[in-house]
Amino acid sequence: MRQRRLSGIVSGLGPFAHLDFERKLLEAASELVGARRDQDFPQWVLSSIPRTPDRTEAFLGRAEDPTPALLRSLERVRRAGADFAVVACNTAHLFLDRLREENPPPILSLIEVTADEAARIAPGGSAGLLATSGTLRSRLYHDPLEARGLRPVSPFDLESGEELQRRAVMEPIYGLWIDGRHQGGGIKTDGGSAEARELLEKAARRLVDEGGVAVLVAGCTEIPLALEGPTIAERPLLDPAKLLATAAIRHAYGL
Repeated sequence: MRQRRLSGIVSGLGPFAHLDFERKLLEAASELVGARRDQDFPQWVLSSIPRTPDRTEAFLGRAEDPTPALLRSLERVRRAGADFAVVACNTAHLFLDRLREENPPPILSLIEVTADEAARIAPGGSAGLLATSGTLRSRLYHDPLEARGLRPVSPFDLESGEELQRRAVMEPIYGLWIDGRHQGGGIKTDGGSAEARELLEKAARRLVDEGGVAVLVAGCTEIPLALEGPTIAERPLLDPAKLLATAAIRHAYGL
């Protein structure tokens, strides 16, 4: 099958996540267009700027605006011939409207494709959100899920939710919280560990047991590096990067 559009990946947000996303693109190509030989797989171009300011910290007013760096990546993939772009970071979608104002290549929204899938799996039900505090407080997933008739539930909605969110979600991603900041050593540093999985499973279990959720969303690109598999706590676990990879292959091939 002939590829019709060249995709551009905006990455480095963190670095392990975009490697995982590229693997998922290859898997989607095998599944959707039957890619087997080297020559069967799709082309893409990539810009990785790891020095992009942290998106959660920026939203919370503790880091510089990441928009200029994201725009540099978008311009790089445009110059390399990309017909459309994907951004391999959930929290970066907080800045998507501002990016689109600068007329970059068309950007497929990771958030929208995930909300669509959640609504397909659990129509009229509730969706548990495992995501960074910035993503949760911004309602990045809440609003699209509610627009599709779902009830979003996050650790913040549970008893002692602030502590649960920090200890069982943020620390696995960013490392220990000491003296008012994360110290590194989480998934963004090591690509995932048994301890990170155990903590994230704890958060997922509480969302199921106390929040009554029917589906869980791994709403940070790093979380699936630790929580691999289609289910967690006996509930479907949606991987937005995998869903975006599928959407990107469909768009690239005109499916």
